[in-house]
Amino acid sequence: MFRWFLIAGVLCSLLFPRTAVFGQAKREVAPREPATRMEAFLAKKGNLIVKDSYSLGEVSGLGKIAFDALIVDQPGVEAQSLRGLHVEITEAGSYEHSDVSFLDLDELERLSAAITYMTNLASEWEGTSRDPYTEVMYCTKGGFTIGFYHSGTNQGAFARSGYVSQTTMSMTVDDLSYPLQTIIDEGLTLLKKK
Repeated sequence: MFRWFLIAGVLCSLLFPRTAVFGQAKREVAPREPATRMEAFLAKKGNLIVKDSYSLGEVSGLGKIAFDALIVDQPGVEAQSLRGLHVEITEAGSYEHSDVSFLDLDELERLSAAITYMTNLASEWEGTSRDPYTEVMYCTKGGFTIGFYHSGTNQGAFARSGYVSQTTMSMTVDDLSYPLQTIIDEGLTLLKKK
């Protein structure tokens, strides 16, 4: 009889704490506010919008980044049209996960200048041994991050998109200036002309 109480006690102690833990795992996550004017405009409900999309190209590495220039407006209110980039990063592998970031037009020049700084710094550090591991990165309001790392004598570049579960793509440092910066600069030129 004592043995049955002992077995029941052990089973209860194993089951009840786990039930409490599982019950705590279901938390509501509040939706985040749009970080860019483009996101806020596209998130509006009950409005007719016109969206022109111009494919700018892709950067491939361990995954890919696709860039599109966007011009978005409401019919009758064209003077308030928004311009920017739609950036989609897709991870490589059998489980392809992707995230999207939006960049407003006024962010593109700062992003291009940041990439120029990073490529110059990476070139300056190339062939040298650095300790500790160092990352240099730039993050836009819409959650698009671009950067490079230097560890020992090794260098590499990366791009990320997303806020909670980020999607990351790896590439070479050379990819930062061409094709990535070239695509961004071409998008900036196109959007300023339209």
